[in-house]
Amino acid sequence: MPLRCCGPEGEIPRLNAEVYLEMTTDKAARRTAALCVLLLFSLLAPSRDPLLAQSRTVSGTLRDSLNNETLPFATVQVIGTKIEAISNREGHFVLLDVPLAVVVLRISALGYKPAEVVVDVAAQSEPLEIALAGVPIELDEVAAIADVDRIMKAGEHVSQVAVSPAELVVLPNVGEVDIFRSIQLMPGIAGSNEQSAGLFVRGGTPDENLVLLDGMTVYHVDHFFGFFSAFNAEVVKDVQVYKSAYPAKYGGRTSGVIDLTGRSGDPEAPHVVAGINMLSVQGAGEYPLGGRGSIFFAARRSYTDLVQTGLYNDIFGMLSGGAQPGAGFAPGGGPGGGPGGFANAQLNQTTPDFYFYDLNGKITYRPTNIDALALSVYNGQDNLDRSRDLSRDLQGPGGGAIPANLTGGLTDLTGWGNFGLSGKWSRQWSPRLFSNALLAGSIYYSDNDRRTQTEIRDLDADTLIRSVNIGSLEKNRIDDLGFMLDNEWQATQAHKVEFGLALKRLGVDFRFTRGDSTTLLDLDQQGFEGALYLQDTWKALPRLGLNFGARGVYYDNTNSLYLEPRLSASYSISDRVKLVGAYGQYHQFVKRVVNENVLEGSRDFWLLAEDEVGVSSAQHYVLGASYETAPLLFSAELYHKELQGLSEFTLRFRRDTGAEIENLFFEGSGYAQGLELLAQKKVGFYTGWISYTLSQVRHQFPGLNDGEEFPALHDQTHEVKLVGSVTGGRWTLSSNGLFATGRPYTAPESEYFLDLLDGSQQSYIHVGEKNALRLAYYSRFDASVLYRFNLGLWNGTIGASVFNVLDHTNVWYREFDLSATPPLVTDVTYLGRTLNLSVGIGI
Repeated sequence: MPLRCCGPEGEIPRLNAEVYLEMTTDKAARRTAALCVLLLFSLLAPSRDPLLAQSRTVSGTLRDSLNNETLPFATVQVIGTKIEAISNREGHFVLLDVPLAVVVLRISALGYKPAEVVVDVAAQSEPLEIALAGVPIELDEVAAIADVDRIMKAGEHVSQVAVSPAELVVLPNVGEVDIFRSIQLMPGIAGSNEQSAGLFVRGGTPDENLVLLDGMTVYHVDHFFGFFSAFNAEVVKDVQVYKSAYPAKYGGRTSGVIDLTGRSGDPEAPHVVAGINMLSVQGAGEYPLGGRGSIFFAARRSYTDLVQTGLYNDIFGMLSGGAQPGAGFAPGGGPGGGPGGFANAQLNQTTPDFYFYDLNGKITYRPTNIDALALSVYNGQDNLDRSRDLSRDLQGPGGGAIPANLTGGLTDLTGWGNFGLSGKWSRQWSPRLFSNALLAGSIYYSDNDRRTQTEIRDLDADTLIRSVNIGSLEKNRIDDLGFMLDNEWQATQAHKVEFGLALKRLGVDFRFTRGDSTTLLDLDQQGFEGALYLQDTWKALPRLGLNFGARGVYYDNTNSLYLEPRLSASYSISDRVKLVGAYGQYHQFVKRVVNENVLEGSRDFWLLAEDEVGVSSAQHYVLGASYETAPLLFSAELYHKELQGLSEFTLRFRRDTGAEIENLFFEGSGYAQGLELLAQKKVGFYTGWISYTLSQVRHQFPGLNDGEEFPALHDQTHEVKLVGSVTGGRWTLSSNGLFATGRPYTAPESEYFLDLLDGSQQSYIHVGEKNALRLAYYSRFDASVLYRFNLGLWNGTIGASVFNVLDHTNVWYREFDLSATPPLVTDVTYLGRTLNLSVGIGI
């Protein structure tokens, strides 16, 4: 029978256990060797504990008391000692050298009430099953949730943050409860990119983050042209965010890691939930498999192709530069699309056919008490059809008919999506040793087909006056198949050793054509990565914790071995004051290349690193300090990242045929650095935080800007964020405010024409200094209210959000019309004041 810990009324009284335990390249290769020697020394160091002969190992599993979901990354501590542990992804924890006495375990997890459990260690022979209570919807008393950590919590590792998806429903949102939009409210992660749910983490771009869902790599995380993320918050039970200097277990990206764990479902009872908002409907269900497992399924789909709400029209109008659906304007960017990637011709009225959906499924089964099997699947897609008929009779200057007509049409199809499948076998070999074997595959595709085919005919002479066949086709696809084996060994109470391997086969196809036959790029790339890692979390002294390790990666396209040392440390000056530091080296082998054009906008695409487009690398340095009490946290972190192997598609390429691939790219370097300040109220009736980030991101390309460094497109000097939530009984009021420096941009200065030998003219744009100008500052305030209710066995929520309450005008980008003298500049703005309503219910 699981021990259920349900707050003050249901807690077992705290006992005073009078037992206390006092527990005490070449450069890269040298760093790695030094860390390996240190790791070996630390493992061989003798224990100083005099009570080992009178102690025992205590292990167990943590679960949610309502749905029996396992609880990963929760803290379990033996009160009155220095003994503590963090539960792994399967909710399993192990405490070594626990005295043979009656002790009290204190368990805390994000979004759950802290609990204390009395355990007679001498009499305990079986693993514990402990169930924690979350925040019940039916509560009318505010005091019952006064000590619950909400929404965000600092993680075990330096620059790590845990997020509770279940609590994100209280935050203001635009259309959807959005995990990634909520993460953007954290310090060090840009929050003013309304057009993208991707995460710009400490000077990195979204493609430089490793995004995992149940071990599957997700390459593009956007729905609705990037407006919100492709992950349904209903299917995710845990989110771990590493903002930089992440540990050796992870690799393949140069910025951060977002590791999402999907819900498994209740093995004891069925549940269903459903919801609707002003963009989509969703539902989820779970069914038990004889107490040994469960089936979980969730689906979400927009109804924008059937009903276009005011919210949809507002978002669509913003993304299309201010036009409404049916006015002949529509987003043309899709993934990687951006400013300028929209049609700007007066065409026939048309209503675009647009919709998105995502599906999640998971089957879990425990054939034995020490084995767990899981099969997860994910599929998400966006589809837009803006095709239209252009046929019409032509008119003369006075409006009268002329004997000619135009026939033809515009084909404009955009689609992108992700598909992923993973199978996992987890085994608890002993209380100290846990293994996780994962086979995962994912596919990402992005297609954009835009072609105009028209004919103008003289009706009297029945002759062809003009035929036009122009357009472009872009197809990008990534195939990712990998096998991972991760092991956790609790060698001693002071040492948690993790080691494993990762094998990955990558394939990237990219085809870019203009007109009928002009192929600009046609790439079919294959690559293999093989990696081994080893890391040790060492409690070297009662106040000193170290995490050090190394990762070695072989990449066949360059036939090179890349060594990646990692090190982090924390030292507690007192029970409340802590110093932290970290260093890490990272490489990235699959890259999203920026193709910036000041008139057409970005059309980013993915490539594998090869000799022409080099491997990206980064070195991370972090130094910080924090002051923490039970309700409050104050922290400051300095970071610096050295960047190599940056790639950008050339701005000066004329898109002629016959160009070699090495002539189409610039490669450069850069750095990102900054200071993050955070003040957080963690528990109580009011929770929230205020943060400030001072940052600088600079890039340098020998072939751009005369070789001088320039601000990156996502550089923002100042960013201030305020997030607050007040809970009273069934009601929760939340708000967030954001102020940020405007982002840089490049402005065209003039247009000129050259006469070619065939009598035609070639247009050239003279561009000013790269990213030398900045948009106006960004400011936004959002607010929301959430009401929780009960209808018998059914629990539900009703919510309302107002985005940009003050209706502040924020500029997204600038359009330039060089046909006017002087050039005409138009500001394309983000959303104004926007309302969203939502309803959810479940059992």
